[in-house]
Amino acid sequence: MSGKYESMKKEIPIHGREGIVKLGAVLEQDFFDWDSFSVRYCLVDGAGMIPEETPKQHTHDYDQVLWFLSADPGDMLHLGAEVEIDLGEEGIRHRFATPHTVVIPKGTPHFSPIVKGIDRPFFFLSINCAGKLAASVADEAAQPETGDWARFFGKYSMNVHALNYGATDPYHYGAEHAQDLGGYSTFFSGANSNVNLTMAWSTVCNPGFLGPWGPDGKHMPHAHKDYEEALIFLSMDLDNLTELHGEVDFCCGGPEEETEHYKLTKATVMAMQKDAWHLPLHFDKVDKPIVFITLGNH
Repeated sequence: MSGKYESMKKEIPIHGREGIVKLGAVLEQDFFDWDSFSVRYCLVDGAGMIPEETPKQHTHDYDQVLWFLSADPGDMLHLGAEVEIDLGEEGIRHRFATPHTVVIPKGTPHFSPIVKGIDRPFFFLSINCAGKLAASVADEAAQPETGDWARFFGKYSMNVHALNYGATDPYHYGAEHAQDLGGYSTFFSGANSNVNLTMAWSTVCNPGFLGPWGPDGKHMPHAHKDYEEALIFLSMDLDNLTELHGEVDFCCGGPEEETEHYKLTKATVMAMQKDAWHLPLHFDKVDKPIVFITLGNH
């Protein structure tokens, strides 16, 4: 349907092959209609450097959080690849093989991540605290994979975080509203890293709802007065990232407004501006697992 919140529904334009990226998207200011953050989203299926603005050692004039996530809903704990990233002027090398986040503070020299070996595709997201992606070359002569290996509790070790996963709790909204969405979830808060971002990632395998219940036994919408929030729905069909293979009913509208229902069947962002009332949402149909992300600049 169309209505007050229609402009906040934004289907994700998926692009094709770029180097070792099979499918992906770049979502910037002209997509979100705000400049608080931007997103690079990739399905990586090969070895080599993940494409960014430059293959050289570079910096950004904004904070950045990189996500490396399993694309196998049956095995979220293993990445299915080995990834290396060099941080700092010294090019200190970090390597991991499980889902991770890497926090890159503004002005920190680094190279784009390098996939050293891969058994199956994985998802890579770059969340950037700016409306436009941009990089400045830090050292033309620097070469990746030449620095010292990172040490436990060494420099930059606190920038590289292994992600913890938990199974979706069927009693999240209380025993009387039990449901089993299936899947797993993980969460990142930038509070400990002085990064103005929070992000939650979940897989949804079964129909069900999200949104708190009010005392009258009905779902309650809410709004955020101090920050924008992107609610992102992604496909786990590794040959077609456009189709959700399901149906999501996303509700918008406050207590004094008529509820607007938006039917989502493709990879979509609901880009909720400040003070925009939203939720509940219903996963009405889930033929294949769906990724659900909440991303906020707070």
